[in-house]
Amino acid sequence: MDKPKFTDEISSTFREFILLPRRTGPQQSLQQVDLGTRLTHDLRLNIPFMSAAMEAVSGDRLGIALAQHGGMAVIPAGNVSPQDQLDMVKAVKRFKAGFVEHVITVSDDMPIQKVIDLERQHGYSTFPVVDKNSKLVGLLTEKKYNPWKDSELLVRERMLPLETLVVGRHGMTLSDANRQIFESGIGVLPVVDEEGKLRSVVFFSDIRRSHQYPDGVVDSQKRLRVAGAISTHPEDEERARNLVAEGVDVLVVDASDGFSEYMSSTLQRLRKLGVPIIAGNVVDQDGFDYLVENGAEAIKVGIGSGSICTTRRVKAIGRGQATAVHQVALARDRHFKKTGRYVPVISDGGIESSGDMSVALALGADVLMMGKYFAGFEESPTATFMKRLPVLFSGQMAEVEVTVKPYWGEASPRAKNVRRYQQDDPRSFVIEGEEGYLLYKGSLHKGLPRELMAIRGTLSSCGCSTLSEFYENVQVERQTLEAVREGGTSIFRV
Repeated sequence: MDKPKFTDEISSTFREFILLPRRTGPQQSLQQVDLGTRLTHDLRLNIPFMSAAMEAVSGDRLGIALAQHGGMAVIPAGNVSPQDQLDMVKAVKRFKAGFVEHVITVSDDMPIQKVIDLERQHGYSTFPVVDKNSKLVGLLTEKKYNPWKDSELLVRERMLPLETLVVGRHGMTLSDANRQIFESGIGVLPVVDEEGKLRSVVFFSDIRRSHQYPDGVVDSQKRLRVAGAISTHPEDEERARNLVAEGVDVLVVDASDGFSEYMSSTLQRLRKLGVPIIAGNVVDQDGFDYLVENGAEAIKVGIGSGSICTTRRVKAIGRGQATAVHQVALARDRHFKKTGRYVPVISDGGIESSGDMSVALALGADVLMMGKYFAGFEESPTATFMKRLPVLFSGQMAEVEVTVKPYWGEASPRAKNVRRYQQDDPRSFVIEGEEGYLLYKGSLHKGLPRELMAIRGTLSSCGCSTLSEFYENVQVERQTLEAVREGGTSIFRV
């Protein structure tokens, strides 16, 4: 062994640290703080957020929404077929702001009660009505029925029939849709093709929202950016080629342990495809150097730090995420000083709050990759449903009904992602993750801006206006357990 048995480091989490405030001036006001960051040496994001390559987290809807705000989703590979993954990438790259192609439709013979159930489950209040051939026959809005009196009626008895609707034609511009939607008087414009089949729906709220994303991250053709995951298995080279052909902006080699010869050979095969490659996961400077030497253009950091990951209990490997991020960031800085090539650090896991986000950035993360945070939003791929949960109220147990979304890890019994964990047989798969439920958080468009404002507030209070300035100048202090408790938080995950 060429290294000592025990390191000089202590594995630490983000919650063990606190940031010291500094003088705030006009140049560090919330409006002046810039959260732009590098994803690779040449590719930038406008916010330091990526969604994890998890089946319960990243799909086309989340990919679109996150890119509109300046971040990027990683469409998963794991148990997602190559065609399904490709379709999701296509949906993001071909998205036209305002035109919603994936909408929930109803039939005219459906009972109103089922519509009410759909509304409760998904939060929608407007449903296009189509026949068995997907031809538009009407529109049902919440203003056309009384949920207490009309539940036993059929949709056709309360819908707006086709002949009364203003309908757009597939291929129209958003400006034309904007004009026509005002003619409808209901703020909704169904868009059909020459055969009368429903192709998309335009909502006035979405048109208004489309002008609210000045930070959207786009490619040279003004298409939203998106990343695609692949495994280290050789058969995924074809998957990678197809993703690149469809315009994917980044490839993410998704492996639980990136410090391996499997990763090295994968990077060698992919370098010829001409798109940036992100590799990981590692937790130390040796891992960083190894991946960079093999062609990785950004490094994912984190083993065993995910909210539903049990790797540290099962295998006793990994590292406290705060320590891992800081050590790998030091390797990045050393490499940049030596070569002039900047290889960003992506912190993957260990985030429970906006405070954790700020500490991760202060310790050197360029980008934060998160699963749990994004999985609760409406735009994640899983469906919402109602669940009764026990709560302790005034000393007595009671049940409350809440809206939840399912969430599971890629090493959970549900997923058994053999390709990510370099295993071949689901029957002998080593379980390193869990599954459960998250409280539904509503739309990402409402929730994400609050986290970004919290991070801007941290930078402002620390006297910084950019993330690079923040990393270079912020002072970090370790907290005692009592200091953490004093702040109203807990270092233990619930």
